[in-house]
Amino acid sequence: MTNTNILSTNKSYICANCNQIINDRYMLQALDKMWHEDCLKCACCDCRLGETGSTLYLKANLILCKRDYLRLFGMTGHCASCQRLIPAFDLVMRCGELVYHLNCFSCYECQQKFCVGDRYFLYNNQILCEDDHERTRKALLSSSTDSSLYSK
Repeated sequence: MTNTNILSTNKSYICANCNQIINDRYMLQALDKMWHEDCLKCACCDCRLGETGSTLYLKANLILCKRDYLRLFGMTGHCASCQRLIPAFDLVMRCGELVYHLNCFSCYECQQKFCVGDRYFLYNNQILCEDDHERTRKALLSSSTDSSLYSK
């Protein structure tokens, strides 16, 4: 990760990208080099890095914006439901330490997909809808009551 600086000076510099003299009023300084504002761009999306903020990323000899750096090299994980890889820029649902694809975020028992505002419960690292959670809770209560009758 590197910071870019916008400079204004009367001294002549050569652009690190196009090798032309920078006669513009403003120029960018990044990676210990000077750049025209139009020449310092993301290698993937071509966005002007001077406009996207003061941070750029250099990896595998590519100058990248934050979005493309994360997309290409960012952290990925595995879905707690399907165990498939979740790319760094996919939208996810989190429940505790668990991470899910949006399409995989559903009740473990009935496979009902959750919508915004739905209540869900985490039980033994499994997500349950309200109805299945209540059934599980009642079953546990009745089994503990039944076992206590036989243990005497």
